Parts: sequence; structure tokens; C-alpha cells
Amino acid sequence: MSRRLELIAEMTPAIWVHLICVVAALILGAFVLWRRKGDARHRMLGRIWVGLMAVGALSSFAIREINPGGFSPIHLLSVYTLCSLVLGVLAVRARPARVRAHQNFMRSLYASGLLIAGAFTFLPQRLLGRLTFGEWIPAINYGVVAVMAGIGTIILVRVMRAER
Repeated sequence: MSRRLELIAEMTPAIWVHLICVVAALILGAFVLWRRKGDARHRMLGRIWVGLMAVGALSSFAIREINPGGFSPIHLLSVYTLCSLVLGVLAVRARPARVRAHQNFMRSLYASGLLIAGAFTFLPQRLLGRLTFGEWIPAINYGVVAVMAGIGTIILVRVMRAER
């Protein structure tokens, strides 16, 4: 237990903000994406989800543990996230609304930005991986990575097929 407390103490405020936003977006996003669309509740929850994703992406620019003091390739995902959020919102606000494009942007972002990218934070050598089972039973973490990345890939494939 004390080792986990040491790992928690390593977490900067930017990591906490990022973690809270992406976990909330992961949970809320699942609900928003798979419930009835187009009503007032969907729009309200969607706006909250976009806000969580935006804060999560922006906070990531203050996290520089992978490349101390500088940006790393993972920060390209944050740029992708912010661009996808803008394009997804613009698509649904266009007149006439481009609902299919909006759905594709948001589903792709959920799959790639939360599920697939999130899966790799559970690798045993990463902070979240070490906080869970990575230092004790790494096979569990590899299983989590496989399941999350697998689900994200399935969603992405479905989105790509729907775009045809």
C-alpha cells in the first residue's frame, strides 16, 4: 500500500486534472454514445463530454514525464482530440446538420482518444499501470490493454465502414 501512496505522490496537478477528466469522459461518453440521440439530454451531456475532453486534452500539454521538459509524440493525440472536437461540433451545428459526420467524429474520438490511447496507460511501466497491478501482476494490465484496445479498434472499424 505504501508503494501506491508513493506513486500517487508522484502525480502532478496536471496529471490529476487529466485523469479525472478522461475517466469522467470515458464513463459519460459510453452513456452518451449509446443512448437515444438528438434530444435535450443528449445535447447537454454531449456538451459536458466535449468540455471534459477539451480540458483533458489541454491539461495533457502540461504533462511531460515521457520526454522530461518537452513534448512527446503522444501530444499529437491531444492536437487530434481538439481538432476532432471542433470538427464534430461544427458538423452538428452546420445547416443542414451533418449528423453522420458528427457521429463519426465523436465515435472515432471516443475509440481512439479514450479507449485505445487510454489502454496504453495501463502498460506496467506507465504510472497508471504501476498504480494498478503492473508492479505485482503485470499480466492483468496486459489483459486490460488488450480488452480496451480491442473494443476501441472494433468501434473504429465500425465507424470506418459506416463512412463508406
